[in-house]
Amino acid sequence: MAEPASRAGRPAKGPDLDGAEKLAFYLAFVPYLRELGPVPVAEAAAHFGYPEAFIRESVLKIMTMGVPGETGMYLAQDLFDFDLAALEEDDELVLVQRVAIDDVPRISAREAAGLLAGLAVLGADPAIAAVADFTSLREKLARGAADAPAEPIVAPAAGGVPGFAVLRDAIAAGRRVAFDYRGADGASARREVDPIRLESTDAEHHLRGWCFLRDDLRTFRLDRISGLEVLDAAVEHGVPDLDASEIGFDPGPEHGVVTIECDAAGLPLMSGYRPSAARRIAGSVRVRMEVAIGSDAALRRILAEVAGAVVVAPDSAREAVRAWARDSLGRYREHAG
Repeated sequence: MAEPASRAGRPAKGPDLDGAEKLAFYLAFVPYLRELGPVPVAEAAAHFGYPEAFIRESVLKIMTMGVPGETGMYLAQDLFDFDLAALEEDDELVLVQRVAIDDVPRISAREAAGLLAGLAVLGADPAIAAVADFTSLREKLARGAADAPAEPIVAPAAGGVPGFAVLRDAIAAGRRVAFDYRGADGASARREVDPIRLESTDAEHHLRGWCFLRDDLRTFRLDRISGLEVLDAAVEHGVPDLDASEIGFDPGPEHGVVTIECDAAGLPLMSGYRPSAARRIAGSVRVRMEVAIGSDAALRRILAEVAGAVVVAPDSAREAVRAWARDSLGRYREHAG
């Protein structure tokens, strides 16, 4: 297949990346194209934070990569391939042949049975079962096993959770609810609530919603709710009011909004934290963004998952990271000694 001469064939003046950085980019770039299908060059450049010319040149380099065949030589079917006509004429990235990355290791029947048993235990939790498609996931795991795994048997939980099904249906229908709620001090009050999410912590089940009595987000234990009824009024508050709590933590007074810096190649790993638009740091391959953080655990999770990630601000978050690093180093020295 001939190279396009006018645009993709010109040498690109891209970022000055070393070998490890280029490899990290290629490993993120190919799955990105595989997942999204045809992608405009401009969109890919904006996503990864690199010049469009660098993206086009990368395509030509990736087309020289692959896995040698049985003869030990690289033939056409052993290399990645792109639709160069689409690149030249439409400035669009179309991956038409991929190699190696589809060779997924298959898990054993014993391993699959263990995973299925774990899913069965999780599926017994009504809060998790309400938001996860365990049936589809179990079928995919069974298909991915080398042999057919045994179907695990998990004893069902004793009895249902009072009010759970009613609240789940109210959330799905977007309807407000009312109930009597008994606080920790034993006092009871009638509440009108826009239900947003059901949660479970060990054996306790909670409703997360907007309380009109308190005019704020509140968490209610289901075993303290009585007189539950679904109202005709439609909800006025929903998931957007939860802010970062949708990914497992609430923005709190500890840190609030934290500025994170990382390599541009790590941006896909940050997407689950709903960051602000990434800003490229002049003269480097790094970017900065803001993320709502309410716990030290969330900070540690980002630093562990995103290569090269550092906390820039505020000082409270930086000090929390220092304390974590000092504690980890101390434990390591104790173990090594």
